[in-house]
Amino acid sequence: MNNLPVTPAASTPINPNENFEKLRTAITEAQTQGDTKTIVSLLKQLGQAYMEVGDAPQALTEFNEAIKLVFNSEDDKEIFAQLLGFRGLALKLIGNYSLAVQSFRKSNALALEIKHSALSCDSLIHLAALHSEMGKVDDAIAVLNEALGIASEYKDKVRIMRVNGLLGDNFLKRAEPAKASEHFQLAYETAQNIGNKAAGCSFITKLGNVLLLEGKTERAIDKYEYALKLASALADRNAEINILGGLFRAHALAVNIDPAFTYGEQVIHLAAEISHYEAEIANIQALASFSIEQGMAEKALPYLERGIQIAKKQVNMGWEMELFSLYSKAYYVQGKYTEALNSLDEALTLATNLQDEFFMATTLGRMSAIYAEINDLENSINSAERALELSLVLEDVELCAQQQVILAFNYRDLDQIDEAIQYCSAALISYKNIGNQAMIEQVQTLLAELNTLSK
Repeated sequence: MNNLPVTPAASTPINPNENFEKLRTAITEAQTQGDTKTIVSLLKQLGQAYMEVGDAPQALTEFNEAIKLVFNSEDDKEIFAQLLGFRGLALKLIGNYSLAVQSFRKSNALALEIKHSALSCDSLIHLAALHSEMGKVDDAIAVLNEALGIASEYKDKVRIMRVNGLLGDNFLKRAEPAKASEHFQLAYETAQNIGNKAAGCSFITKLGNVLLLEGKTERAIDKYEYALKLASALADRNAEINILGGLFRAHALAVNIDPAFTYGEQVIHLAAEISHYEAEIANIQALASFSIEQGMAEKALPYLERGIQIAKKQVNMGWEMELFSLYSKAYYVQGKYTEALNSLDEALTLATNLQDEFFMATTLGRMSAIYAEINDLENSINSAERALELSLVLEDVELCAQQQVILAFNYRDLDQIDEAIQYCSAALISYKNIGNQAMIEQVQTLLAELNTLSK
């Protein structure tokens, strides 16, 4: 197919170096014969081959060489438009979005000039993807509507389906679930019409996601269950993982405890079965959180242990940090304060290594609260002061206020009333700055008590 791919090819040739060598040899032969058309075609193939192995800079070089050869040719506008599109893809992959946008626009202009509807649609689809990634969702929607008009005019059902799906994604980004649902439904109907069962399954799942986002759990569950039947019939394990995850979230939101655990465990086991570690660990985190929320923290512990093992194996300190933090919550609600503090200390070490100052501050804040609860005021003060220092750097007023309150209570309990008043007054200012009326009243009550004690 000569049109632009919707995404760069993902499969890698068995012997990429051998393939490159063959193409370069063929290019040399075509150059010897002065066969420009063949040279351009081979340079395009070579660029695509480099894209397949992830070498976007070298792919860009090959596409640019081909573009130079057809730049002034009136006979090769279609290949010129294709090459500009491929150039745009390579530029996008190396992060040069500005030049990528220019390439796709030029590709689209040429495609419109020669009335090549498929190429015109594809260039607009890629242009919309760039706008969306840059946060320009309105621009993405406008471009996709233009593409939809072209696809509809030429009755190109595959692209009508694709563009409607992308419009749904972008309306969801723009927090317009009703419009998102409308386009996902249109995409699903087209998928059914052309017999694309895999795409149909994907759009039904997205419809379920929108319903879940709107809190319509019963309707979301219906969509997910139907999508699961489709995915199972297709033996599409990745789709099944997405759908089972949706069923877990829907039942968890509805507090249907038994089905939530059933689907949560199913998605974790299926992800483990196909070595989809990211899905496995994300669903472990979700199921463990749900277990803790439902007062079943002990059920969370073995899942968290498995999640941490995966995170370590995958050298993913971010996930490991998050899971140790969740471990601490599971221990804390069971009254196991030493274990909770040890888990927070592990999380703090990881956050420090990652230089994640916000996570460091919140973790230290949680540690200070637990130390205060077990009356270890020295460690509570040390942790709170470190958290306060970080939150001041981060300019996180609410986090500052929380530590100031803890420090006020700690110094009160140590009978150091002047220090307690100092931190309590600072907390009052902080809460006034963010307009937290409930906390303003609580802190004012504490301040009045401290002023009485100081007399």
